[in-house]
Amino acid sequence: MRGSRFAAVGAVVRGLAVAAVVALSLSACAAGTGSGGAGVDQQQTLNPGTIGGADQPYTRPKVADIGDVSVSLDESFQDYNNNTGAANSQANQYFSALFAPSPYFVDSDFSLKVDKDYMEAVTVKSTDPQVVEWKWRPDAVWSDGAPVGCKDMYLLYLAAVSPAKTSSGSQAFDSSPTGYSQISKFDCSPDGKTVTATFGTPLADYRGLWSAAWLSGGQLLPAHILEQRTGIPDITKLPLDRDTPDVQKAAQFFTKGWGDFDAANDLSAGPYVLQSATRNQRAVLVRNPKWWANPGGPAKITTTAVTDSQAMVQQLLNKEVQVIAPQADSTVAEQVRAGGDFSVFARGGQTYEHLDFNMSRPLFRDHPELRHAVADCVNRQDIVDKLVKSVDPNAKPLGAFLINPNEAGYQDHYAGVGTSEVPGAKKLLEDAGWALGPDGVYAKNGQRASFRIGHKLVDRRGQTVQLMQASCKPAGIEMIDAGNEAFNDQQLPAGDFDAALFAWVGSSIKSTLTPNYTSKAKGGVANYNNYSNPQVDDLLAKANTQLDFTQRLATFNQADDLMAKDMHSLPLFQLPDFACADRSYSPISYLSTGGTLWNSFAWTKSL
Repeated sequence: MRGSRFAAVGAVVRGLAVAAVVALSLSACAAGTGSGGAGVDQQQTLNPGTIGGADQPYTRPKVADIGDVSVSLDESFQDYNNNTGAANSQANQYFSALFAPSPYFVDSDFSLKVDKDYMEAVTVKSTDPQVVEWKWRPDAVWSDGAPVGCKDMYLLYLAAVSPAKTSSGSQAFDSSPTGYSQISKFDCSPDGKTVTATFGTPLADYRGLWSAAWLSGGQLLPAHILEQRTGIPDITKLPLDRDTPDVQKAAQFFTKGWGDFDAANDLSAGPYVLQSATRNQRAVLVRNPKWWANPGGPAKITTTAVTDSQAMVQQLLNKEVQVIAPQADSTVAEQVRAGGDFSVFARGGQTYEHLDFNMSRPLFRDHPELRHAVADCVNRQDIVDKLVKSVDPNAKPLGAFLINPNEAGYQDHYAGVGTSEVPGAKKLLEDAGWALGPDGVYAKNGQRASFRIGHKLVDRRGQTVQLMQASCKPAGIEMIDAGNEAFNDQQLPAGDFDAALFAWVGSSIKSTLTPNYTSKAKGGVANYNNYSNPQVDDLLAKANTQLDFTQRLATFNQADDLMAKDMHSLPLFQLPDFACADRSYSPISYLSTGGTLWNSFAWTKSL
């Protein structure tokens, strides 16, 4: 999933063992266990190979009413349905975590726990074949009183596996089949509250399906609203294996009907409901009157998108807002720490910055030597030293896409890459027939080694481009800053770029990352740079079926190694999770599955 833009969808069970998370040298907000801060350095040791193992429960805490809270984010609400490749972003995930039902809850230590506010139980009935049963609580309902259950789960299953196409030949539902395509049988109980799924091939990440942790296709939607708007009598009667007029109607509403905010369609089955939203500007959440569990602490949460981190800090210092979630920035942290009674939360996160080459553009598709030359001349260590290390003194250039440095199994596949190796970059180009022009830029057959780098208008990204320009200019490679505030929202998913500088929101649910790198023809809906390698496709598909933890890590590393050789994307660095707040509010933290709002229902205020 792209987000802040960290993921784009394009986003293992959170059961992948996570090595002890290194807390950064900034003061972290205090917090109670399971509510957003304690245990953040705790190692996650749940082994995804332990199919059917007992899962820990989660229940939202009982807290006092703290009134209205204002929050500044780098992006605000855009689309209600975050499951499509065109819409998927971290900004939407901030909000869906508070209104979308989910069988599992992602806690502060990245572990998956059965959400007992929604589920009576999730039970593995058999391992050969793998059969899993999801049983929803009878009182789990949408904000219009309709039950949460089978229809909602079936809709996401249909969207993921349907062969229906648009008139242009693309996938009609614009959703990833990852994980869901391994289901061979889907059964509903008569009351619609119990779903039993049989898997044709094992799925280690079964806990992530239909859950907030499944970053690229796990947000449950009110299927009965789709039925009402399209005239489809029963969504569960639509075929999974063929295209029909009703399937087309369902796909049309799925991709278009849940876009910009519409109170009539954008229901809640969580502690908060969207009261209003102006696309990527301002959104207001209020307590859901139909919520059956413990109510959230804030009566109302008003969020505003502020792209300038310094402006965010000023809002906090002026007490215009109580919580901010800017891009990780040491200057911001120091300002807040020095400005009064405020707290800073920072730790190694699961989000990573990278530079993608558009493999549909002849410049990069036909010239692998140029991709490798860029990777040579960029100085990744310099970027880390100047932009990240002051926040995280342990930061290093990133060496993988699929496994984070704070996770078990991490290997560096890019050692020696991105070291400002100008002579090596020039040799790569000249050996391939490029000649240095009078303008100081290499050219071949009338094509110059010049390209535009698209990115969202974030200070750090503009600075990253400047550093890359400076280190690659001596290598005869020209980079043009093409920053645009709407880049992540519009240009990136449309593939409208030469190269793209953005961040993916990673996850220990590794199945959610595979659509970022799987060929589009194989379900890579978040593969915005049109990368394709059949061997990588096969390895990623294989990894999603492997229940043996060690074997699975080895498979992911094989795929990462192949991608390093293809150099379709250059990893830069891992971003810290980062949030600041008025110290009287707690527990304030940050988690990829909901940003700083992920546990806002548990916020309290001291006098």
